[in-house]
Amino acid sequence: MLFTIDIGGTFIKYGLMDADYQLIRTDKIPTPSTIEDFWQGLEGIVAPVREEIDGIAISCPGEIQKSLGFVFRGGLIPYMRGIPLASRLQQTFQVPVTVLNDGEAAGLAEARLGNLKDCPCGATLVLGTGVGLALLSNGDLLRGWQLTEYIRSIDKAERTPENRRFHCELFLQGISNLLENTGSAVQFVEKARHILNLEKADGIAVFKALDQGGHEELTSLFQEYCHDIAILIFNLQSLLLIEKVTIGGGISSQPLLIDEISRQYHDLLSQKGHKQFDALPIQAARFHNESNLIGAASYFYSSTHQKKF
Repeated sequence: MLFTIDIGGTFIKYGLMDADYQLIRTDKIPTPSTIEDFWQGLEGIVAPVREEIDGIAISCPGEIQKSLGFVFRGGLIPYMRGIPLASRLQQTFQVPVTVLNDGEAAGLAEARLGNLKDCPCGATLVLGTGVGLALLSNGDLLRGWQLTEYIRSIDKAERTPENRRFHCELFLQGISNLLENTGSAVQFVEKARHILNLEKADGIAVFKALDQGGHEELTSLFQEYCHDIAILIFNLQSLLLIEKVTIGGGISSQPLLIDEISRQYHDLLSQKGHKQFDALPIQAARFHNESNLIGAASYFYSSTHQKKF
């Protein structure tokens, strides 16, 4: 049995997983605000199941040295900087531990078991507290040195001043969106909460209100949010020969989200200057909110040579 952990900016989700990637028991705790509470929280969830597990697979935000499981920078979790995540847990519990970036974990679940299986070049966007991205090719992560094979070349006939201006504006807007974290599903739901006067952030209530319609401010916020995601997808397509995109995170279980992102994306393609691109299929990630846990487990099995793909 494997213990899988998904460290997010809002919650730490975890569960026991069998060899068929079935989660036996899952739970979550709020993500602690200090490194001391973080270590205490992690050790507190692993200790009760120590005798049941053969390893620990972790999905984590930020920059990670995968072979050592060392976190250089924890993304939106500021205290996760320069921490020996794998080695500390391995020493404490005497089991193998692997650590993988959360976006890459979600993408790996898609590439090996989900909607990007056998795709030569695909992308997964994970919408949570932040925005995660993974590029995948034929069941594995697409490494930097492999990207040259998939870099798009645009026909010179399409490189008109007007086209270049369109691309430049969208690219700059996409960079701005990333810096401002406008693709955050958590931020979207929080803004929607204020519009609807909800006592607490409730994604289900937000999408119920969207389904019912009749709330112009909420609809406008939702369309703007999906437009920002569509720009990210278009920018990826502008750079790489991507054939398919999947959307992960808990919010991806809402069909309305995928429909609106697709609509906004097709609107972008229909604008003058974007006609050189064929429309990409955009789907929800197969495992939605469990993608990070499943991808972390898949990475554990392959990196420890316990399972082949």
